[in-house]
Amino acid sequence: MAKSKTQKAENQDYTYYKLGMKYYRNIHPNKFYKRNMDTTFETKTRDELVLALNKIHLSFNLSEFYFKKVIDEYPQSAYCEDSKEKIQLLHKLLKSYKDVDIEENKIINNEAFINEMGLKIL
Repeated sequence: MAKSKTQKAENQDYTYYKLGMKYYRNIHPNKFYKRNMDTTFETKTRDELVLALNKIHLSFNLSEFYFKKVIDEYPQSAYCEDSKEKIQLLHKLLKSYKDVDIEENKIINNEAFINEMGLKIL
């Protein structure tokens, strides 16, 4: 049975939030690295990095767009506060992605990266 326009409108905040989350999940530093057997990560090739950066920047923009729609159009939504928090984190993460040098080849320690970014593993 098809949803009525009223039902669709009632769930639109959740639809926007889900879309924001879909693109938000694409923003992850593992897109830049190949995992080594010793649990370190090695930078991917230049072509792979360029492709990954393009996808990540697109995901930044799209996730922020959908989270902003929740905040602007549905300020009373149960998803509004989390959308605000996600946008704050997006801005923090974006700064670190702007410093990515596609010519640099390095190996990083997974644990050190998590600590440096101030992230928590759940």
